[in-house]
Amino acid sequence: MDQEKKRTILLHEIEHWRQSRLLPEQYCDFLSNLYRDDENPAQSQKRNNTGLLTYLKHGHGMAWLLGFVIISCICLIGFYFTAFPLAMQICSASAVTAFCYGMAAIWRSSEKSMSAMLSTLGSAIMLGSGVWIIQLHQGEAKVWFLVLVGVCGLIWCLVGSTLRISLLHYCGLAGLLLVYAVLIGRYWPTATLAMLEVFWILHAVLLIGLSWWVHRRFPRLALVYFAIGITLVFMAEADTIILRHQPAGEVVFFSILKLAFVVGILFWTRKKWITWVTS
Repeated sequence: MDQEKKRTILLHEIEHWRQSRLLPEQYCDFLSNLYRDDENPAQSQKRNNTGLLTYLKHGHGMAWLLGFVIISCICLIGFYFTAFPLAMQICSASAVTAFCYGMAAIWRSSEKSMSAMLSTLGSAIMLGSGVWIIQLHQGEAKVWFLVLVGVCGLIWCLVGSTLRISLLHYCGLAGLLLVYAVLIGRYWPTATLAMLEVFWILHAVLLIGLSWWVHRRFPRLALVYFAIGITLVFMAEADTIILRHQPAGEVVFFSILKLAFVVGILFWTRKKWITWVTS
C-alpha cells in the first residue's frame, strides 16, 4: 500500500512537471511509463480499458443518465432546428459545440479517447450546422462559406493547441490557409503557375523554418507547422486546378515530379527533420 501511494504521488509530480513544462514532455512520458510498468499487470490492463464502454459495462447510473440527456438534447435541437429563428439556431449550435469541447477538455487528462471523440463531434457539429444555417437562409454562399471556414479554422486552432490535439490544430490551420488562398485568388486572378509556385513555396519554407524554431519548446507545434509546410509545397497546383479552375493538363504531371523531388529531399534529410519533429 505504501508503494502504491508513493507511485501515485510520483505520477502526480510528473504530471505537474509536464503541465508547467519544467521537464520535456517526452521525458515525462518516459517516467510515467516507467512507474506504470511496475504496477500489477491486471491493474494496468484495467486502467488501459477505461472509457465509455467501461462506464456502460459497470452500469453507472450517472453515465447512462448523462448519455440520455445529451442524445435527447441533440435530437430535439436537430428536429426543431429549422423552426428556430436565426439567432436561436446559431446559439443552439454554439452551445452544443461548446459543451462537446468543454467535456473534451475535462476528460483530456483521464480519458483521451473520449476527449478526442468529443472534440471531433464538436467540430463536425460546428461545421455541419454552419452549412445547414447558410442553406436554410439562402445567404450568399461564396461569402458565408468563406466566413464559416475561417471561423471554424480559428476555433479548431485554439481548441487543438489548448487540448494538444495535433490533427485538429492542423485542420484549423488548413482552413485558415484555404481562406487565405481564396482571398489571394480574388485579388490576384492573373497569377501564373510560376508565380504561384514562388508564392506558396516561400510560405512553405517559412512554416518549416518556424517548425524548426519552436521544436525545442513546443514540440507539438513543430509537428503541426512541419505538416502544414509540406502541404503548402503542393498548394500552387491545388490553387491552379481547384480554386482558379484551370485545366489540369501538365499541372498533374508537374505535381508528380514535384512529389518525387520532395520525397527524395525528405528521405535524404530524414535524420534531421525527424529529430526535430519528434523531439
